[in-house]
Amino acid sequence: RAMPPTRAGGEVDHVASAIQFAHIALGSSPVLVKQSLEPVADGRDATARWVWNGAFPHATSLCEHPEYVKNKTVVELGAGPGLPGVVAGKLGAKRVVLTDLPDELELPLGNLRVNGLNDDGGDVVEQRCSVEPCTWGVKSEIDKLGKFDIVLCSDVLYGHHENVAVALAQTAHALCAVDGRMLLSYFPREKLEFDQPFFNACDVLFEDPTPRNVDGVSEEIKHDLWLFEYRPKRGILGGV
Repeated sequence: RAMPPTRAGGEVDHVASAIQFAHIALGSSPVLVKQSLEPVADGRDATARWVWNGAFPHATSLCEHPEYVKNKTVVELGAGPGLPGVVAGKLGAKRVVLTDLPDELELPLGNLRVNGLNDDGGDVVEQRCSVEPCTWGVKSEIDKLGKFDIVLCSDVLYGHHENVAVALAQTAHALCAVDGRMLLSYFPREKLEFDQPFFNACDVLFEDPTPRNVDGVSEEIKHDLWLFEYRPKRGILGGV
């Protein structure tokens, strides 16, 4: 028997088959994103299979400020199930692309379809919301995506090797349009020192971040969450 979806908020349930996200900005139709509970073989990283804690406040912030994404082009890096990107699509983004590693795209594509944002019978070229591979730092995949008004990075830092963390910052910068911005949600956790290379790279590539508030979360989340808006520096080559 299928278990009912878990409502997003606070600690995300990684044994739930699906996570439900509701907000008044979405009307009477909450977003539902599935998680993959299948065992991962060959020692592969399973982080793309679950919704992470930063996705809920990130999606809530978009709902509180739909002007961030309405009629904008949006890309989500390391999307996994893609909760913030799906919410952006429901809030009226002009185009949404959920990205992850090439072998992790089935889950976010399914979640677009579950939420009526991608017609599995239609021409992929014509889809307003789609999925594409984007391995951080791989120029061919980044160039194919183009430029975006909004780059979403939701809880994608978790103690990466330095080269991977730097590649994430470079990829986000490369995808930002001239007047675009990166919206980052991050919980420092215990691995902040390992994530520091990302923030050091952002210091070079972006203007000083602007902290953003989110109201519809607990005080504990507000205390722990870093929710930043970054605008790219002009005339800076990002190294990708």
